[in-house]
Amino acid sequence: MKKKIFRLFGVAPIHRSVFPVLVLIFAMHWQLARADNYYGMANDYLQYGAGARSLAMGGAYVALADDASAPYWNPGALTQIDEHQFLSMYAPFFEQTNYNFLSYVHPLRRLGALGISNVLLHSGGYEEVTRQQGVIGTNRSIFKNAIIISYANKVRERVSLGASLKLIHERVMRYSGNGLGVDLGILYQPLDELNIGLALQNVIQPRVTLRDDPDVYEINLKAGVALNAFSKRLTLTADINKLVDEKAYFCAGLEVSPWEKMSNPSLKRVDLRAGFNHLQSFTCGLGLKIKFFSIDYAFSSHDLGNLHKFALTFNWGNIYKASANPVLKTENTYGLDALTNELEFSTDIPSITVKRWTLEIKDEDEEVVKTFSGETRPPEIIRWDVCDDIGRPVKRGDYIYEFTVVYKNDRQWVDQGEIKLQSFSLEEMPIEIRVNGEELTESVE
Repeated sequence: MKKKIFRLFGVAPIHRSVFPVLVLIFAMHWQLARADNYYGMANDYLQYGAGARSLAMGGAYVALADDASAPYWNPGALTQIDEHQFLSMYAPFFEQTNYNFLSYVHPLRRLGALGISNVLLHSGGYEEVTRQQGVIGTNRSIFKNAIIISYANKVRERVSLGASLKLIHERVMRYSGNGLGVDLGILYQPLDELNIGLALQNVIQPRVTLRDDPDVYEINLKAGVALNAFSKRLTLTADINKLVDEKAYFCAGLEVSPWEKMSNPSLKRVDLRAGFNHLQSFTCGLGLKIKFFSIDYAFSSHDLGNLHKFALTFNWGNIYKASANPVLKTENTYGLDALTNELEFSTDIPSITVKRWTLEIKDEDEEVVKTFSGETRPPEIIRWDVCDDIGRPVKRGDYIYEFTVVYKNDRQWVDQGEIKLQSFSLEEMPIEIRVNGEELTESVE
């Protein structure tokens, strides 16, 4: 019995001046999106995509790529990742075939970012047949694996360059071979709301010889844009992909984040996603951000049936994390003294050059009552006399503090928290009493 081998694909605030660009791209490449494509090349499995988030957005991810799947899509986008990330994706295909992707990204601060990824395709249940002997083996398998080592750094304030070294291993039935290739990528951010990405895969082409003639991985060019709107509540992406000897195809996606900072402290964000890929197949998916990890799911249809992809991403140790912690007598509460008050904020800043910082304290109506700021690194202790900017004592109640640090490379971190200011009741107010020169402390009753 001969098994059918199939091709599968699954492959981000809008500025008003760039919105027409997106419309133009859709118009110019609509026919490309509808074009019939021929597949069957050696590097097909490296076109299936990586990460459930990107696949739910139709695989239009070259310009967005702001998670641990960046080494696959565009190594130049690695510089967008400010924290340690580990991503694992599992995609069960058809006919005993599974597709998996693993990736880890390690930020290096001023030295850029480093990533290592693994793309793995395993397909089993084959019979090996020869003309002379007939069936010579059953339950044989196809195994394709690519280890991708990536590095990226900024060459200009808004331009990043990256490269990936790919170590290829293939095993088909009894035959196996290895190859080596190189990918290049660039990310340009002309606006805070706009990313433009370009990736050139197989600049150095892997050549894998299984038996006689080598399988050559063809050069593949990817370009894309990603636009953000409404404080990153809406993300739009569009990519065009041109593989040598194949027609170009176009894909696009969107991500909507209607719920953020949920009432449930564990659930931070919910993302809804949709798109269409080169097969003119619509894709969709869901993402949940839960504290230090994310769960993502992607769905797409295929002639052979429905496809489901699942991904889990862990993130920790953001290199830009800064904090200003109020020193309080009880949890979130500062007791006001009748005479003098001084609330201290203890700051914790990473060893990165600070461009500017601000500490704003807001009342219940979110009106700023006090502002501290500076153009250099903030002091270890910021002292607030519990007065507003004019010098008047503030009233008791609930307050919000917002500590913002902007680094030399324009990366920004915002730390927020709540403070409750309240007066001691008369029973709790301490009074100093001296008896024969000895100090005693009692409470008024």
